[in-house]
Amino acid sequence: MKKILFAAVFAVAALFTARADENERPITLEQLPVPAQQFLKANFPDLIFAYAIEEVGFFGNKYEVYYTDRTEVEFNSQGEWAKIERAYTALPDNLIPEKILSFVRQHQPAAIIKSIDRDTRDIEIELNTGIELKFDLMYNLIGYDD
Repeated sequence: MKKILFAAVFAVAALFTARADENERPITLEQLPVPAQQFLKANFPDLIFAYAIEEVGFFGNKYEVYYTDRTEVEFNSQGEWAKIERAYTALPDNLIPEKILSFVRQHQPAAIIKSIDRDTRDIEIELNTGIELKFDLMYNLIGYDD
């Protein structure tokens, strides 16, 4: 009985995994929402575009943009950034809320911020030291992981 249940769960999971790719398609920068295009032009004008993906979902589309230097930017359906990640360099300071930037400079002065991820509940950042910090929407530290 357990084998049958396991096989059924595995089959359903495989079906959803296979269908996930059907909801993604490559797009050009011009096909991004206008706010996303403006954000990229303002903050990453010198980077070389690699590719972009549109993910069609029930609650709106999501967009992922990749550059050749391994910078990744994710946008929600309105074209607002949701996550920014850089592999080798720090994020531009203007993309980090001032209170978070001040906190990092005070407590981790040698560290650089490599990624920022925001949603409707919190903001998470990752430092080049491997430390991850989570802030509420009032920029108060609510979590720490090293």
